[in-house]
Amino acid sequence: MCKRLLIGTAIVALLAARPAAIAQNVIKRGENLVEITVVGAGMDKDEAVRDALRKAVERGAGAIIHSESQTRDFALVRDTVLVRATGFIQSHKILSQRQVEDGTWEAKVTAVVSVKGIVDYWGVVKTKLKQMGRPKIMVFIGERIRREVVPDSTVQARIENLLLKSGFLLVNKQQLKAIDRKDLAAAVAEDKPAKAQAIAKRFGAQLFISGTANAASGGRKTIGGVVFETYEAEANVKCYRSDTGQLLSSIPGRPTRGVNRVWRSAAKNALDAQARQIAPRVQNDVLRFWQDALAGRGEVQLHVEGLSFTQYTALKKALKTIKQVKDVTTPKYHNKVAECSLESDVNAETLAEKIVEVIKNLEITDVSQNVIKAKLQQE
Repeated sequence: MCKRLLIGTAIVALLAARPAAIAQNVIKRGENLVEITVVGAGMDKDEAVRDALRKAVERGAGAIIHSESQTRDFALVRDTVLVRATGFIQSHKILSQRQVEDGTWEAKVTAVVSVKGIVDYWGVVKTKLKQMGRPKIMVFIGERIRREVVPDSTVQARIENLLLKSGFLLVNKQQLKAIDRKDLAAAVAEDKPAKAQAIAKRFGAQLFISGTANAASGGRKTIGGVVFETYEAEANVKCYRSDTGQLLSSIPGRPTRGVNRVWRSAAKNALDAQARQIAPRVQNDVLRFWQDALAGRGEVQLHVEGLSFTQYTALKKALKTIKQVKDVTTPKYHNKVAECSLESDVNAETLAEKIVEVIKNLEITDVSQNVIKAKLQQE
């Protein structure tokens, strides 16, 4: 009864807000559905449609967003809900698409949104967040202009600002010692994420984001008798889990250009354009990972000590019989230690409970968010 009242209140509040806009763009369709017309923007047609659907869900969630806006962790709950936008869309129709002057695309879309779905999922995310706490993230982007190292990365700053706005915790750059920054720069340059992983774990970060951004001269051009410097920038950013080292996403940026009479300003303009393009994609991937973590989905690593190769073979077979284990990938055996990556739809603690039910002589020694450590008891 309370849930129905909340849903009804949300719809009433939504339809009561901004009367002129609602009359034109929002139509009630049934008890828990609203039809919303919005315009989205993106680098291509598909991205513009996705942005429009997200905006439709955000407008559909208007009442609950308003009522929850002052609560703790509001931003992280809101963005986690919105990243799942298509799950609340009952149907949609693309009314028009066009490319605008700066090369990006716009899409006008009409979507039927489930307010009930938003309200229900909002409650689930809020509860899970209270149980798990906010994740901490470390970001390090090695940036260069004309092969010269830039101390304060434009791309890194924009990624960090978006993650902060979404409510994530970040490793404080001021806490990183000079030796940490040197090691991180080397890890990025040599593409050795294990070095960055070790530093991220030391600072308690569940995720680490690393990559490179570079700006190089594109030559000079004369416009109206005035000489301008042109610079082109590109970036490549990767996101990893700190406990397992699992690569979650790899995002190459499309080349961007900056033009200015001063060469350094032209380079900064190119890097800023690169940052504005790539940072929202990083934010989206992080939110998708966090959504999976809240749902208990994803990869869990199992490390088992003290077993023979015969026991290791038996362990792999036993793991595949556990209902919650969808797949056993990249198993390794060395020095009487077995390492397996388990694809599962439950979290590490629940999975550990299921494993010991099947493998009786396995003693769990440690459980973190995505890693289970154990040893085999000798009979």
